Amino acid sequence: MADQSKPEKSSPTHLHRALGTFGAAAFVVSSMVGTGIFTVPAFVRTATGNGIASLGVWLVGAFLALCGAFCYAELATRMPKAGGEYQYLTNVYGRMWGFVSGWISFFAGFAAPTAASALGAIAYAATLFPGWDPNTPVLAGLDITQGAAIAAVVTLAMAVVHSLGVRHSGGLQTILAATAISSIVLFVLIGFATGRGNWSGVTQTSEASGKWWLALIQVSFAYTGWNAAAYLAGEVKEPRKILPRALIGGTLVVVILYLALNLLFFYALPIEAWKSEIAVGQIAAQHLFGENGAKIVSLIITITILGSISAWTASGPRVYFAMACDGVAPAFFRRLGKHGAPLVGTILQSVAAAIMALSGAFGQLLTYVGSGLLLFSGFTVAAVYWARRKNIAYSSDYFRVPGYPLTPLIFIAMVTVSWIQSFREQPLPTSAALLTIIAGIVIYYAARTFGFLTKQPIPQTSEGNL
Repeated sequence: MADQSKPEKSSPTHLHRALGTFGAAAFVVSSMVGTGIFTVPAFVRTATGNGIASLGVWLVGAFLALCGAFCYAELATRMPKAGGEYQYLTNVYGRMWGFVSGWISFFAGFAAPTAASALGAIAYAATLFPGWDPNTPVLAGLDITQGAAIAAVVTLAMAVVHSLGVRHSGGLQTILAATAISSIVLFVLIGFATGRGNWSGVTQTSEASGKWWLALIQVSFAYTGWNAAAYLAGEVKEPRKILPRALIGGTLVVVILYLALNLLFFYALPIEAWKSEIAVGQIAAQHLFGENGAKIVSLIITITILGSISAWTASGPRVYFAMACDGVAPAFFRRLGKHGAPLVGTILQSVAAAIMALSGAFGQLLTYVGSGLLLFSGFTVAAVYWARRKNIAYSSDYFRVPGYPLTPLIFIAMVTVSWIQSFREQPLPTSAALLTIIAGIVIYYAARTFGFLTKQPIPQTSEGNL
């Protein structure tokens, strides 16, 4: 392990291994917990018609997320370098698939969700300032709202913090994650303590829409983010010990939070109040705490969204850094700041997110994003089979997936059926995601044909022991 007493030194290709278990797990928790848990429960409840059945759907989603986390933990400890999916797909399937995963990641995986989440955070925060309308134009005649402008500033501010190195990133992420977790825990405990709810809401049955499958897809999206620590594998102190703890432990923390929140919502709301389109978190808070309830939830949601924005701001540039080291992205993405952070990648991704935030709505884009990333997560989990068959590992000391070979098979089967169902329900954004993948393949071969890609990768190294 690197001597932590020495000052950080800049290097064009060296990442600093300074991230511990809590810092890495904080990225997982922050990436997972967002607005989904405050809206998706309403859809699941109306689909199942019963609180206990709804909890069952959330447990199935948790099981699938843990299956994915187990598989990523093995891949991350076999190949403990920065880059996440890019790293695994490149080593297992070849450079072309690694390039395509990075191609999708820049715009669809990180910049667009960051922009949309920043807009969402401002919308929730606006309720804390009576009289302020975030849709007010910045200047008369200018088609940019004050909310969009502030959202753009938020994305750029996050870039500044994460340009200061992984120690600062991990510190900020730990603070945001701890604040979000403690806020949710207090919300749950105080909510039950009010005595204004009724436990019959857990067992009461109403007419169900029968859309169980769509409910499970919604839950799966709410759990998205369990792979966040894998992107920073090149900066984790002892990846073979810490990465499995962060990936699996962070996922388990979120599962517990989600189940507790669902129980609170069932306790707080009478059966007639459930509708699939309601923001259940705010409505539940109003029932429990009165008019101030909505403000409490808005504050909690704002904090959790800021945590997600922070995690994505830090995670994405590690993918582009790894790609640049392998010669499948411009060399400037390999440039690090004096504190060892991927400086150019962090700035460019945040600038792209800021521009998107200024441009408007992202509803269709996020559907397209979700279907594309869902497909690649299944493709990545399948790499566990090939990694074992090809014996791809930097040493024999790596985490092994429990329940292999069934664990990855369950995840892959779920992703496959979800993709088919998504195509049936929303063919346009799903087809757009598929066309983006095809475009990435075409661009890769065109770039290789015209000599834009280097043939030999530049070694990507990190300070400290693997």
